[in-house]
Amino acid sequence: MAYVTVSNWTYDDSLNEAALIETAKEKLNQLKAMGATNGYLVRVSPSEGLIVMVYPDEGSWNRVRESVQHMRKDTSPAEGGVFTGAMSGPAIVSV
Repeated sequence: MAYVTVSNWTYDDSLNEAALIETAKEKLNQLKAMGATNGYLVRVSPSEGLIVMVYPDEGSWNRVRESVQHMRKDTSPAEGGVFTGAMSGPAIVSV
């Protein structure tokens, strides 16, 4: 069954919206190249966003976990926001 990760990000007035979109596209494509099946940047408010990644299974996530943690830590606040937390788990229903 698929495995889903969700990371939370906050944005302030220094955020460059165009850079956010480009950074997200670049990083989501990198994660897809490492095994993710889908990735989304979800804007939930002017000051908050989510990165949602779907992997084929938990093993796929475990193989890239360390790389993702580095990507989160190395993201520039002006281009990607500030990482505030994450959660993950197996998808138990798919439609």
